[in-house]
Amino acid sequence: MIPLRLKLSGFLSYRDPVEVDFTSFELACISGHNGAGKSSLLDAFTWALFGEARKRGEELIHTASNAAEVALTFSYEENTYRVQRSLARGKSTVLEFQIHDAERWRPLTEATTRATQARIES
Repeated sequence: MIPLRLKLSGFLSYRDPVEVDFTSFELACISGHNGAGKSSLLDAFTWALFGEARKRGEELIHTASNAAEVALTFSYEENTYRVQRSLARGKSTVLEFQIHDAERWRPLTEATTRATQARIES
């Protein structure tokens, strides 16, 4: 898996929307002061892909936000995929999985979150 873009909003220490474009470099070092959001970036990867992070449920939502959303675009075996996971206060997690096909995104999302998660992992 090669990460291409990471978008997050309302997720842990990131209240405002942020997008990281990984296509402009081959190697990166994440550095900064305590509380700057370094671990939150790594948590965004694991939450988007596996629904797991160091916090759970609504604890992932920034205190000043109503929802957390993470979208990870990555390439794998010559295909480009996007996983979007969001959680609004008082709601269930929404998970979407897509493949980029002929200049458009085509859904790979299954009927349930569990089935979609299994498809992402396969």
